[in-house]
This record gives sequence, structure tokens and C-alpha cells, in this order.
Amino acid sequence: MSESIAVLPPLRRDRRVQAWVLSSAVSEAGDLAWYVGLAWSAAQVTSPAGVGLVMGIGALPRALFLLFGGALADRLDGRRTMIAANFGRIAVLVAAAVVVASTGVSLPLLLTVAVVFGAVDALYNPASGTLPRRMVRPDDLVPLAAGRQLANRLAVFVGAPLGGLLVAHGGLLTVMVVDAISFGVIALVLALVVRPRFPQPPASGKSIRRDLAAGFGYLRRDVAARTLVIALFGLNLCVGPVLAVGLVQRVHGSGWGPGALGWFQACSGISAAVGALVAMRWKPSRPARIGLLVLIVQAAGCVMIGSVPRLAVFVAMAMIGCTAGLASALLSGAFQQTIDPAFLGRTSSIVSLSDDGLMPAAMAGFGALISLTGVATACALIGGLFAALMVWSASRLRT
Repeated sequence: MSESIAVLPPLRRDRRVQAWVLSSAVSEAGDLAWYVGLAWSAAQVTSPAGVGLVMGIGALPRALFLLFGGALADRLDGRRTMIAANFGRIAVLVAAAVVVASTGVSLPLLLTVAVVFGAVDALYNPASGTLPRRMVRPDDLVPLAAGRQLANRLAVFVGAPLGGLLVAHGGLLTVMVVDAISFGVIALVLALVVRPRFPQPPASGKSIRRDLAAGFGYLRRDVAARTLVIALFGLNLCVGPVLAVGLVQRVHGSGWGPGALGWFQACSGISAAVGALVAMRWKPSRPARIGLLVLIVQAAGCVMIGSVPRLAVFVAMAMIGCTAGLASALLSGAFQQTIDPAFLGRTSSIVSLSDDGLMPAAMAGFGALISLTGVATACALIGGLFAALMVWSASRLRT
């Protein structure tokens, strides 16, 4: 039974939502610890090419199943799908831990776990995208997105070093146990505490295939929804390669050393947390337009990375981080407000496809562009394209 919006507690006192945010952060920290342990363990049993395969192979099942997962999220109950996915992850980790304890770490084992996790992510992520709209009043969607982002940023600071400590002192088996516990935490919170307050509209199609066709038909009809999806799709594909490839090439080419790379990334992370804090308090009347226009500053930061002096790179990373924290919350909240609830899973999966499916190709393409033109020109081209896309998108939105 749904609850009236009038009787919902303020977000700052909403224990149901806070439990979800905190448990999600615990799970995120466990995930990051797992990926550190996975990478280190792969390096012990295979070549650098094998490590790359282990760390990248999970993107393939994510890309293959994401759209299916989005349609399934709109057809089934999202919360129950998330619970089932987490218990599935626990079962995989427990089985893998038994194998590690009996026979040790092997490349086939690591590849198998990475593939299974990629497939489960394709089911879990779209389902999680349907939950905010069912939990809070519309005015709280942006602060909720900011709070979730801030919690996940803090999880990054905890999870990565935790993974290093665990794998150094207890090996991959210990990392698996900790990650399984983190999945158990969020599964139990979802099962016992997080009860959606508003019903999930059922998908209207008679099959998954028809649901997928209906989802693309919805985007063709709805200008605002289509514009937001295109903007978020482009955002991921423009910024990710600059930070993952362009920044590394700039640091390496300038001879600044790996320590500088770490400090640049830390500057961006801290600034993103600041931006998320601002988003928790600021409620603009047009969050989608404001979020897109804010990202023009991020595009300028991407251009700066390729050419400015070392000190100014810190400024560029602060610009990118702060605008990421602010705009991501605004756009996530606006996305939840704009998309028809019956299509949230499918549209979320399309946006996720840019990160989970196409990012490896985007990074490879950006690396090739650097080889052809140089870091400064490549960053300027991508930054200019990014800014143009944000201006075009903002001009088409009225929310």
C-alpha cells in the first residue's frame, strides 16, 4: 500500500532512506576492495595482458544484458530484483572462496567471477534506478541523489585502501569474505528496512522484446526524456576518457611522476564531495538545465588538462570534481522527475550502457586521437564537443 506524500518524514529524518544510502555505501566500499584484490591477485597468476582481460571482461556481459536488465526492472519489482542479485553475488563469492581455499587462485576462476559479476550488475543497476522515485517525494530526489553520491565518494576513500590492506594481509580469500558481507548488509537492509512507499507501474508489453521496443518508442515521443538520455550518454563518454587516458598521458609526458597523478585524482574526489554537499542544500527551479550548464565548466576543465601548467591542472581537476558532484546530483534528480516511472528501468539501462558497454571503445578511440593529434589537441576537441552537447541539451529542456 502506498503512503501519502504529505506524511513522509523530511529526508534528514527518513531512517528508511538513510539505511538504504548507508548500506549502499558499505556495498560500494566492498566492491572497491574486491576490485583491488581482483587486480592484485590477477597480477600474481598471469601476464599484464591477462590482468587487463580479467579487469575488462566483466564489461562484456554488462553490455550484452543491460537492456534486458532494464526491461526486466520495469517488469518485475525492483527491490526484490536487487535483493536476489545481491544473494546471487554472495553465492558466487562463497563458491569461489571454497575453490580458493582448496586449490588456490587461478586465472579461470578470476575470469569466471568477473563474468558472473558483470551479468549480475546488468540486472542490479537498472533495478536500483527504479527505487528513488518510489521512496521519496519529488522535491527530495535531488538531495537524495546528492546524499547517495556523497556516500559513494566516501566509500571510494575507504574501499580502495581497505582492499589493498586485505589482500596484503589475508589474500584474495579475505577480500571475498569482506565483499560477501557487504552484499549481505545491503540485501538485509533492502529486505527488512527499505520498503517502497509508492507502487511501481507495470510494463505494458507482453514480452521483454515488446517492452524494449516500447522503451525506445517512449524516447522517440518524449523530447525531454530523449534529451536527458543523450546528454548523460555523452557526458559519460566525453569525461571518462579524458580522466582515465588523457590525464595519465599528460602526467607521463610532462614527467611529473605517478605521485602527481594520485594527488590530481584526490583533488577531484574531494571537490566532488564538496559539490555533492552543495547539491544537498541547493534546490534550483530548473535542475536539469542548471546541471547541464554547470557541466560547461567541467568541459573547460577537460580542455585545461591537456595544456595548462602543473598547478593549473589542480584547478582543472577541482573544476571537474566540483561540477561532477553538483551536476550529477541535479541531473540524477531531474532524471527521476522527468522519466515516466513505467520506463525508469529501461532508460536507466540505456544511460548505463555508455559507462558499462561503450567506455572501453571510447577510451581506445581517445587514445588513438591522442596518438594522432597530441594530448592538448585531443582534450580540446573532446572538451569542445562536450560543451556543445551540454548547450544543445540545455536549450531543449524547460525543467
